[in-house]
Amino acid sequence: MMRIDALVLLALVVVGSIGLASVGRAHAACEACRSLDGFVSPEEINGDMQRLVGKYQGGRGARNVTIQKDRGVIETGLYPAFIDGGDCPEIDSEKWAIDYSHKRGNTPALHKGIDIPQPHGTPVLAVADGVVVGRFENVRNRKGIEVMLRHNPEQTWLPFWTYSQYSHLLEMSPLAIGARVRIGDEIGKTSNTGKQGRRVRRNALHFAILASLFPEWSNDGDVLTPKDATFIDPNAFYRLEPPYESQAVGALPEDQRGTPVPYMTRDRVIVPAESKRIWPYACR
Repeated sequence: MMRIDALVLLALVVVGSIGLASVGRAHAACEACRSLDGFVSPEEINGDMQRLVGKYQGGRGARNVTIQKDRGVIETGLYPAFIDGGDCPEIDSEKWAIDYSHKRGNTPALHKGIDIPQPHGTPVLAVADGVVVGRFENVRNRKGIEVMLRHNPEQTWLPFWTYSQYSHLLEMSPLAIGARVRIGDEIGKTSNTGKQGRRVRRNALHFAILASLFPEWSNDGDVLTPKDATFIDPNAFYRLEPPYESQAVGALPEDQRGTPVPYMTRDRVIVPAESKRIWPYACR
């Protein structure tokens, strides 16, 4: 009996040590965030935000989906209309806010971004000036290697803070937490990283936008969570005037669904030149 008790005690100590090590790693992952503008402790962010961004069950499940729909993950019908007829990489069938339940074992799920296929290794561009606030390996997650940038209102000319998310990257970006990036800087390369199902995922960028009226955000080492955030259709990110919220955008007349989208050419020319936001790939 004493031997069993000793083994149990030893197991608890080992598990406790592993748990502490995990906490330490998460803490270390956030350490570089602490000096950045707007960073707050994860405990200061509402728990619904973690369900919004996919911390629990990868974002699946009825409770998570209800929160996501309430906070912008609904179809809008928007599509990109590249300015001056730019030849830009297009969104494929994996469009904004489509039902993903059939891909998640019939568990309620939504697609919280858009997918843009491109050849393996194609550079992914920062869509606006900003700061690196998230770098995630996502080893056991479908998102794969992921980088997130924070953009203040002056950097986008939008009346709120935005967070751009780039997933399925080939390898972790050399850009460190806190690195300042300029519009059009390369923040990673296209790939298909992340936990996969029966079929191999094609090479594509998963691109998403979070928005908040508040400057506060947190990073617990697993996910980035802005305060009181919503998702917006990535196409709406390029609108020059309100509305931006999914419900209001979805009510626009059909002839206003095509969103004029600025971009950077392969020669690094921004079209139009004064644009503060561009498509995440170079265009011809």
